[in-house]
Amino acid sequence: MKILIVEDHPKIRENIIKFFTLKSYVAEWAFNWEEALTKLSNSSYDIIILDINLPIMNGKDFLKILREKGNGVPIIALTSNSMLEDKLELFDLWVDDYLTKPFELLELEARVNALFKRKDKLMEQKILVRDLEINFSKHKIFKWKEEINISNKEYLIIEFLVKNAWLPKNKTEILEYAWWEREDNLNFSSVTLEAHISYIRKKFWKDFIKTIKWVGYVIDK
Repeated sequence: MKILIVEDHPKIRENIIKFFTLKSYVAEWAFNWEEALTKLSNSSYDIIILDINLPIMNGKDFLKILREKGNGVPIIALTSNSMLEDKLELFDLWVDDYLTKPFELLELEARVNALFKRKDKLMEQKILVRDLEINFSKHKIFKWKEEINISNKEYLIIEFLVKNAWLPKNKTEILEYAWWEREDNLNFSSVTLEAHISYIRKKFWKDFIKTIKWVGYVIDK
């Protein structure tokens, strides 16, 4: 799971990052709303942990911008305001959950996992690409109702690209998703990924996974 932590308080931010990193989550951070938007334009995240009291632009204004852009990534808000009116306003801005400071990191993790499971249930259980059925619930791919024999890594690469159809993904993002490792733990070269993509193309068709020069790979549904 890949999390973006938008928090300007150094100690709180470091504690959250350290906690999730030690538990093998991919945890990245942004100091303010500008850094957060830059990261969101260059990468995708499963969950955002958002401090409402950000410098320059507060978290509520950032939320408005994000939702107006059509970004539906699940968000857990961190707020120091325990007033009911403030919490209701957050839900009006399409926040998915919130925690009042101070909070326990174990509770934050529980809320992150619950939100991730909820997100997974809301996703389509299968997607069609030409004559292929990518079935997320069964973790399999079918062609004309017949299962296609592929490796687990090949399936995960396809699943990730299909879930992000039309949005090119770079090699690091694909490796993190398919190999469940953070970038600094990926101790093999991108040749490994290229070999897997080559096998996938041979099993399906040549342009099933398209290469976007200098950007990455994409599946066009």
